Amino acid sequence: MNARLRLYRLTDERGQSLVLTLLLMTFLAIALGTVIFVTAGNQSHSNLQKAQQQAASLAEAGVNNAVSVLSNPANQGQLETATLLPGLASAYQTRYSSGTPTSGCVTNVPCVKWWGSLDTTNEVWTLHGSATVPNPTGAAAIVKTMSAQVQVNPPASNSFSVGVWNTVYSPGGPTPGQCDTSIGQGITISIKVYVGGNLCMGQNAVITQPVYVGGFLTFNNKQGHIGSNGAGNTISSAHVGSYCQVSSGAQVNPCKSEPVGGSNPNTNIWVTGAPTNLTGVASDFVGITAPKICWSGSAAEVASGACTNQPPGGWYTFASPGPMHPCNPNPGPASGNPVFESVGSTTMDRSVTTVFNLTPSTSYTCTTPQGELSWNSVSRTLKVVGTIFFDGSITMTTSGNQPITYTGNGACTANGSCQSVIYASGDISIDSEKLCAVLNSSATDCDWGNWNPNAKLLIFASNGLTGVTAGPSQTSFQGGLYATNTIATGQSALTEGPLVSGTKTVVLGQQFGGTFPPITIAPFAIQQQPGGFTINPPTNFHYGS
Repeated sequence: MNARLRLYRLTDERGQSLVLTLLLMTFLAIALGTVIFVTAGNQSHSNLQKAQQQAASLAEAGVNNAVSVLSNPANQGQLETATLLPGLASAYQTRYSSGTPTSGCVTNVPCVKWWGSLDTTNEVWTLHGSATVPNPTGAAAIVKTMSAQVQVNPPASNSFSVGVWNTVYSPGGPTPGQCDTSIGQGITISIKVYVGGNLCMGQNAVITQPVYVGGFLTFNNKQGHIGSNGAGNTISSAHVGSYCQVSSGAQVNPCKSEPVGGSNPNTNIWVTGAPTNLTGVASDFVGITAPKICWSGSAAEVASGACTNQPPGGWYTFASPGPMHPCNPNPGPASGNPVFESVGSTTMDRSVTTVFNLTPSTSYTCTTPQGELSWNSVSRTLKVVGTIFFDGSITMTTSGNQPITYTGNGACTANGSCQSVIYASGDISIDSEKLCAVLNSSATDCDWGNWNPNAKLLIFASNGLTGVTAGPSQTSFQGGLYATNTIATGQSALTEGPLVSGTKTVVLGQQFGGTFPPITIAPFAIQQQPGGFTINPPTNFHYGS
């Protein structure tokens, strides 16, 4: 081939379009494949993220389900019961098919398990949620977990039926021919007095508020009286079931009120309207009864209506500190901590035979998440928070002669902020101590005129065979006393506050602190069965995969 022909072929451009077209199509195919690959990868990643978010949301929903159980008002009495929520082995299971929750998990359907465990030492629930969601990539299922903690709190003081806590309440009797309730020489009582039996008033003893007497009423001398002779000094209501008698005077039966302005009293009781007899209902005492205390949840207490709470159990079980909720940590009796129950005993049977002294010569501290009982022998301060229970007898006696102040949490100025109950299945004695809510300006005794029981009130409650004893001498107490049996104060023991016997009598010596502001808020534990516990919002969240 000559040179001219070869040069012609080299300059011929026919077929270039096909080559360019093939190159362009190859590039577009690669680009399109890349786009499809990236898009598919993004879609897969998006589906995976969606599934992971779903699993995380379901795990959180499981914890929320557990919180809703704890928050249910019907479960307030069970917040301290470990079986309120199941453990992991029997966890609740909820599957979500088409967005509708159904009980029980199945394969390839989003599902959450949720459960809880109770730390009975610290009263803290740890709640768990574990969600399983199918993996859209076909790999192993996605599992997300979440946990949170919820603190259980004791019930707060509140306004309950507190009428009896504004009285001296002595229901025992009447016993034929003898005094059931005695009021000592020179005492003036300025709160309502309820006596189920016979009431004997000592020399110069005076009551200035409504009175109920189921049996007879006697005055040791003519200077003693109930109400007084003068306009505006009569009491609003009274009931006397039998006769009245002043000193060695004649018995007046039925007992009658003296007319205001009369010059020759025979009964020494003055009631508004001068009733011709006092056998009718004393209106001020309608609805006032002794509280039904749920001590242990026994069959007898259940039958009486004192314990109908669920789960069953009395303050023996739920008090903290108490037999079932010891000091935290609990180093044992050698540390000086209170002993609430004997080793091995789990029932209220007064098995602690050694009387525990609340105010010994050395200090101690006993705390639980729901309460505290601590004694500072240097500052002479007894700190009581919540409801305390001893399965035995307790006393108060120290080597010092300075008064003791009891307190709670904080400044104790808000209503209900420092109100507590100390229960004892045995007897209680305040022996030559001055236990005060408020000290006087010289810090030598209680301040009998500036105590607000609605902000600060300690009640001792005894289920002992004897009851509560304050005295025999040089004893002061500012607070409430309750005894299933008898309350007795010594000749020179001075108390200010409600005195309530559940079944028997109150016997007063020769001193009484007189009136106190009306109580409108009482500690939960003295008026209600165990229950009413509350929870804090969840904290300490933890997420995992």
